[in-house]
Parts: sequence; structure tokens; C-alpha cells
Amino acid sequence: MARRRRPSNFAGIAAQDPFLIVGRNPQLVTAIALTVMCVIALCVTFWAAKDFLLPIAIALVFAVLLSPLCRLLERVWIPRPLAAILALVFAGAAVWFTFSLIAQPASHLIEDAPSMMNRAERHLRALQAPLKPLTDISREVEGLNIVEPQTPASRTVVVREPGLASAIMASAQTVVAQTGLVFILCFFLLLTRSEFRIKVIAFQPTLRGRVRAARVFRDVGRRVTGYMVMFATINLCVGIATGLACWQLGLPEPLMWGGLAMLFNFIPFLGPALMMGLLGFAGLATFDTLLEASFPLLAFVAISFMEANFITPTIIGKRMMLNPLAIILVVGFWIWLWGPLGGVIALPLLIMFKVICDHTPPLRVVGALIGAPLVRVNGRSEDEAVDATTKEAVAAKAAVPVAG
Repeated sequence: MARRRRPSNFAGIAAQDPFLIVGRNPQLVTAIALTVMCVIALCVTFWAAKDFLLPIAIALVFAVLLSPLCRLLERVWIPRPLAAILALVFAGAAVWFTFSLIAQPASHLIEDAPSMMNRAERHLRALQAPLKPLTDISREVEGLNIVEPQTPASRTVVVREPGLASAIMASAQTVVAQTGLVFILCFFLLLTRSEFRIKVIAFQPTLRGRVRAARVFRDVGRRVTGYMVMFATINLCVGIATGLACWQLGLPEPLMWGGLAMLFNFIPFLGPALMMGLLGFAGLATFDTLLEASFPLLAFVAISFMEANFITPTIIGKRMMLNPLAIILVVGFWIWLWGPLGGVIALPLLIMFKVICDHTPPLRVVGALIGAPLVRVNGRSEDEAVDATTKEAVAAKAAVPVAG
């Protein structure tokens, strides 16, 4: 007869003295310390190597998003290198058209900047009128401060910073170099995507590992692209609605405001907040009364409310919704590390990471915290998806034989 295992008093010991867990499991302290050190080291590396890693991350995101277009072009007997070039030309034309909607109207507004600033300052003075007593008190308190007299021998050293023209030229050179690097990396990622997938799948030691790797590649390619296409469509609708509202309210350059609303909406939560601030300032600088100046801001708030609470849940569905807290933390983290471009690519990187977590048993808890499982694509059942990935894994094993 098998001996019955005596119930462990580990829970009772932990409840009485939690430090006994650390004393009996020193490996736990080592693992936690190493994990924290690795996270800190990664953050420092991402920050220090920003100029090198940011183009790689952008190229990876663009390669994932443009892979379906490349496959579509290859099906009509277009060679893979030419298909990759055509996909990059299409993406570049779309980006150039979007920024052209913003750059040209923005140049006109810059010419009228002095008069707009005067009108905005007049409205801001009217808004600060109720706070005038507090302002007067603070000025009186500042007047009581004792100013130390300067000695005759004291001198002031003025450090001259580089001029605006030189700073703009340096920034333009960096942008051109990084843009060229992004296009080159994206081209080679699109060109070698099939070989890379086959080799990663083939070198897994077991059939289960090969099937899991095939599922990760499938879901990263399909679900991320599907999510981002729907997200971009929703943002386009938000930009069109914002542009029409600005045109109806009489705000100058409605095309620019519609383009800005579409671009800023790619940065969840923070982008719409920045757009509200810009529209509020534009209203103060354009209209004569505070009531009229608030209309553009209120219109965008209504559009954002409809998009966030009705349109996005209806189109994307609850199964594709991500945890808002995870989105805020991830977007804030990448903006802190890599600036606005980090906030734009934060959502695709988060979805890729979630797909990997969903297919890795030790990380499924992390994937569940990020959000619910993403919906299946193209209406295929799970059995069909398993059969397809199994066939792909077996074919990859046959294409690249591995010793053992």
C-alpha cells in the first residue's frame, strides 16, 4: 500500500513567520534579485541604445503589418524582392500623404502665430481673473524674499547654445539616417521572413515545440495585422469626424486637425489628451468668446467618447480588448524610453508579446493579465488551425533536417 503523505505545515509556518520561506528557499531570493537586475539592465540598454534599437523595432512592426500585402503580391506572380519594394513604396506613400495633410496647413498657421498668441493670451487672462487675489498674494510673498547683494567682483558666465538652424540640421540628418535604416531593415525582414520562420520552427526539439512555434508565427502575423488594420480604420474615422467638426465650427485648416486626430489616436489615452489640449488652445486663439472657443474641444471629447465606448467595442469586440491598465503602463514606458515614436509602436509590441505569452504555458498568466485571448482570424475553427500549424511544422522539419 502506498504511504499517505503527511500534510505539510508550510502554510502554517508561512503565516507565522514569512521569513522562514526565505531561509529555507535561498534560491527564491536569488531568482528575484536576478530578475530585478535583468529588468533594470534591459531598461538601461533600451535607453542607451535608443538610436540603434528604435529603427529595428519600427522595422519589425512594419514588416509584420506589410507581410499580408507581400503575400498578396506574391500570389499574382510578382517576385518576392519586387513585392517587398512595392509594399514599402505603398507604406511610404501613405505616410507621406498623411504628413502632407498636416505640414502644409501647419505652415500657414505658423505665419499667423503672433496674432493667434495674442488672442489666446487675452482669453487666458479672462480665465485667470477669478484667481487674481491668489496671484497678488503670491507676488507679495515673493517681494518679501531677501535678495543677497552681489559683490563687485562677481561675474556672470553665459554659455551659448547651438543655434536653431544647426539644431534643425542635426535633427534632420538623424531622421533621414534612421528612416533609411528602417526601410533597409524592413526590406530584408520581408525578403527573408519565410526562411526565418521555417528555420525557427524546424530547430525546435519536439513536434509540440514546432507546432507551438508555428502557432506563434501565425498569430503574430494574422492577429496583430488584423487588430492594427481595424484600429487604423477606426482612427481614420475619428480623423474624418474631427476634420468635419472643425470645418463646421469654422476652425482654420480642418484637414490638419483631422490628420492630427488620426495620428494622435494611435497613442492610446495620451494621444487624445494631447489632441484635446491642442484643440482647446486653437479655439482660444481663433474665436472671440470663450463659449465659441470651447466648441472644438467639446466636439472632439464627444467623438472620443463615442469611439472609446461604442465604436471600438462594437467593431473589435470584447475578446480583442486589451486591459486599459496594461496599455497605459506599456505606452507610458515606451514613451519614457523612446519618445513619441515609442508610444506609436507600443501597442503592436504589446500585442506581439501577448501572443507569445498566450502560447507559452509559464507566461499564460501574464497574457491573461494583459487582456482576453484575441479572436480567431478568417473564421477558421481551432481544429483547422491546429491541423494547419501541424502540417507547417512537419513540412519545416522536412525542409531543414535537424540532427537527433
